[in-house]
Amino acid sequence: MAVYTYLRTSTKKQTTERQEYIFQKQGIKSDMDFKDKITGTKADRPALNELKAIVKNGDIVYFVSISRMARNLKDCIEICDYFVDRGVQVKILKEGIDTNTSTYKLLLGIFGAVAEMERDTIAQQVQEGVDKCKSTGVTKTGNWFGQPKKTKKSLPKNFEKAYRLLKGKGGDLTQVEVANMLGIGRTTLYRYIKLYEGDYSVYEKANHTKI
Repeated sequence: MAVYTYLRTSTKKQTTERQEYIFQKQGIKSDMDFKDKITGTKADRPALNELKAIVKNGDIVYFVSISRMARNLKDCIEICDYFVDRGVQVKILKEGIDTNTSTYKLLLGIFGAVAEMERDTIAQQVQEGVDKCKSTGVTKTGNWFGQPKKTKKSLPKNFEKAYRLLKGKGGDLTQVEVANMLGIGRTTLYRYIKLYEGDYSVYEKANHTKI
């Protein structure tokens, strides 16, 4: 009889140290560890496939949790069935699942459903946050959603010359005349002027009209 452990991370930055610590704390001595790193939607698990290929009747395979074992309930059940059909015992520590018991499929269904519900709840909360940002135009950081902060560099190249043609700025043209010359509305010109003069707040309050 051989004892194996399977460890999985879902991002490149994650490590298996915590899972290794849990196995060690539980006193599990593995003959061989199998580790997979999965990112994004990539479902390739070469280490799991290697584990499946070497197990024999009477072996035991340990997993820290359902989430570290599989990506969803269906995947989890398929993995367990694969091992059980070959006489291999599966133990999932966090959920207390042991395939040598008659109720393991029921437990898998319960814990798997809860895990999926939690993921759906998180996804829903994220989407609600995105929708809120889109409706108000502002993110939690105070920046406008989907649009970089405006600076003088955002202004048209010819604006500085047009600015100096305005009355009180060195020229004798009205705002209407300068707006017409630039092919923009008076409100937009007003925002351009404030932005040019360093008043960025007026741009943020004006529904962040695109320049």
